Amino acid sequence: MNRNRKGNKYLITRARYKSIKAFDHQQMEQFCTDIYKSGYQDGRESVPGVDITAIMKAIENTKGIGAKKLADIRASIEAVFAKDGDNE
Repeated sequence: MNRNRKGNKYLITRARYKSIKAFDHQQMEQFCTDIYKSGYQDGRESVPGVDITAIMKAIENTKGIGAKKLADIRASIEAVFAKDGDNE
C-alpha cells in the first residue's frame, strides 16, 4: 500500500481513487503522463548540477593527460552538455 512516510495516511484519497477507476483510456494515459512528468521534474530538481570546471581540474591532474588530450576531452564534454541543454 502507498502510504506517506509517517505510515498513517494514503497518498490518494478515496474520492480520487474512485475517479481514477472511472477513467477511460485517454484520461488514464493523460493521468499517467502527468504523474511521470511530475516525478521526472522532481528527480531533475533533486540532482545538483555538474561543475565542468571541477571535472576538467580532476582530468587535468590525471597522469598521462597532456594539453592536447585535455583540449579534446573538454570539447567532447562541452558538446554533450550543450546538446543536453538544448533538450530541456
